[in-house]
Amino acid sequence: MDSAELAGLPPENGPHVQGPLSAAWISDDLLRNTREVWSELAGREISADEAVEILINVKNLAEMLLDMKDEVTT
Repeated sequence: MDSAELAGLPPENGPHVQGPLSAAWISDDLLRNTREVWSELAGREISADEAVEILINVKNLAEMLLDMKDEVTT
């Protein structure tokens, strides 16, 4: 299963398929927007796989920072 499928994007010639719950938060619009923004920054087209990886990495970083903040403030 590729990242586009994990993000819930429809296959090239098929119906919309929901991805697993771990990537359910990645909407079609979020993936499309991520590809547009990062493609411009990178100076090349970012694939759906790369966009999903970027989104997951940003989510993981945010979760880690929130956990660290909780540890410091408690």
